[in-house]
Amino acid sequence: MPKFLFDCGNTCIKFALFTEEKGLSQYQFIDYSVLHSFVTKLFNLYPMPDEIKISSVTKVERLNTLLSDIAEFTALQPTIAISQNNALGLTNQYDIPQTLGVDRWLGMLAAWDIYHESTLVVDLGTALTIDYVTHDGKFEGGLIMPGIKSLRDALLKDTAIKNIPELPYTSELGHNTSACISSGIHYAVVGSILALHQSLPEVKSVILSGGRAQWLKDILEPILPKTEYHVHKHLVLEGLLRFQA
Repeated sequence: MPKFLFDCGNTCIKFALFTEEKGLSQYQFIDYSVLHSFVTKLFNLYPMPDEIKISSVTKVERLNTLLSDIAEFTALQPTIAISQNNALGLTNQYDIPQTLGVDRWLGMLAAWDIYHESTLVVDLGTALTIDYVTHDGKFEGGLIMPGIKSLRDALLKDTAIKNIPELPYTSELGHNTSACISSGIHYAVVGSILALHQSLPEVKSVILSGGRAQWLKDILEPILPKTEYHVHKHLVLEGLLRFQA
């Protein structure tokens, strides 16, 4: 029997199906506006799941809507993931472990369970999060900063700069305002990862998640060639699969 996994983010829901035969598959991004029709389609298309797991960092109202939609088709109670003190040999050293964003916890949980090594777990989405896990499985802390869209939107909102086309984010110095913004965002994102990497005593690998994971890998590899890089676009869902209450 399958498992349904839902990662409820700030802008959309990411879904994955798990079966013993295929593992995680059927990755989909769902807008909240079509959530009910998507859930209806799931229960019509697949056998009744034996487990439903949900990770959520979005508004409580959105989570409740998902739970209500699911309840129309099954009495099975979904498992809602939370950040834990420890799991699978990973220790959460946040001041108050339960206040760590569950998406960050699940990403680190998957990273540790797969690789068991000192790593930076980088997720580039609405926000850019960078979390450090030591060689002995301790989460030592991390960074949160605006993601690419958030950086750009804040700049255009709070300045007189208007109607600037979006260009590729590259390391080239800009010769017009749009190119300068794109280069500035590039250095803000890439530079924060490099600065943290260089400040830490031991980082064997960088694990990259999110839609621009491969983009980051292509940039970082030539700069830090001795570091291993692993791309997992759906790292939170991989952690959600491993989560046990």
